[in-house]
Amino acid sequence: MPVQDLEFDRAHGLRSIPVRFGVPASLAISRLLHVVAIACLAGLAFVTPFGPLYLAGVAAVAAMLVYEQSLVSAHDLSQVKRAFDLNGYVGILYLLVLVVSLYGRW
Repeated sequence: MPVQDLEFDRAHGLRSIPVRFGVPASLAISRLLHVVAIACLAGLAFVTPFGPLYLAGVAAVAAMLVYEQSLVSAHDLSQVKRAFDLNGYVGILYLLVLVVSLYGRW
């Protein structure tokens, strides 16, 4: 999540997205970039021989990202760490889906 280090960034004069645009806008940017990422991952299925299992995995990744985004709002940042940790599992899930799609024959 983009706002996890907001106070640190401000204290050290960093010009991060949350410092520059504020919390609500940085959450919107984060959501937009997650949509773009899912579109790119889904688009990969159209230029590779990945099957329906890959698309199901991308759908699971998308669901996890939607849940991650639902944990944080501009008025409640108490779950930022939880959302950040969940993002690590998103990466692991996608890696597993990709490996199975590349090397599995299901």
